[in-house]
Amino acid sequence: MFELFLFINPLGLSCFQLENKIKLLAEELDLEICVNYLPLVTLDSMKADMVKRNWNFNTVINLAHYHEASLSAQNLYYAIQIAYGKKRARKFLFNLQEKLSCGKEEYSFDLAKKLISDLKLDLKKIEGVKQDDCLKNAIGQDQQLAKKFHINSLPSAVIFDDAVDDSGLLLDGEPSLDELRSIFASGDRQAISDSSEGIACEPVCDYNSFYCQTGHLHLL
Repeated sequence: MFELFLFINPLGLSCFQLENKIKLLAEELDLEICVNYLPLVTLDSMKADMVKRNWNFNTVINLAHYHEASLSAQNLYYAIQIAYGKKRARKFLFNLQEKLSCGKEEYSFDLAKKLISDLKLDLKKIEGVKQDDCLKNAIGQDQQLAKKFHINSLPSAVIFDDAVDDSGLLLDGEPSLDELRSIFASGDRQAISDSSEGIACEPVCDYNSFYCQTGHLHLL
C-alpha cells in the first residue's frame, strides 16, 4: 500500500488536478493509495494559483479576499477532521475544490455550508471545534512538518511504499501523470530522481519519524 501526504493550497487548482491524477492512477494500476491532506496557506501558493486561474492578484483587495477564503477553508477542513475524521474532511475539501475548478463559482461561506450540509455534517459542531485550541495545534503541527521537510511549493507530496522500506519520497512541485505513474508502477527511486526534470525528487525521513511529528495524521 502507498501512503501519500499531500501538502496543498486548500483552494488551489493545481492541488485539485494532482488529486485527480492520483485517483486516476489508483484505478489504472489497481493500487491501494491512502491520501492524507495537509492544507497550508502561503503567499506564494496563492499568487501561483491566481496566475493559473488568470485572476488579478496585483490589487490588495483581490489578494486579501483570497487569503481570507483560504484561511476559512483551511479552518473548516481541520475542524471537520477533528469532529468527524479524515475521510469526511478530505471529501469536503475535494468537493470544494471541484466546485471552484470550473471557474464559475467563487469561495463563500454559504458554499462551504452547503457542502457541509450535503455531507450531512453538523455545522454547529464544526463551528464549536473552530473555537478550540486543538484546531490551532493541528494546523501548527502540519506547518512545522512542512518546515521540517523543506516544503517549498504547493502542491508537494511525501510518498511512502510499505512494500519497499520505511523511507519516504518527497516530490516538491507539480508532477506530471507520467512521473507519478513511474513512481507508483516501478518504485525505482533513483531512476525517477534522474529523469524527473523540473520536479525535486528526494528521499526523506523514516515513516515512524514522520508519524511522530503529527499524531492527528494516523489512519482512522
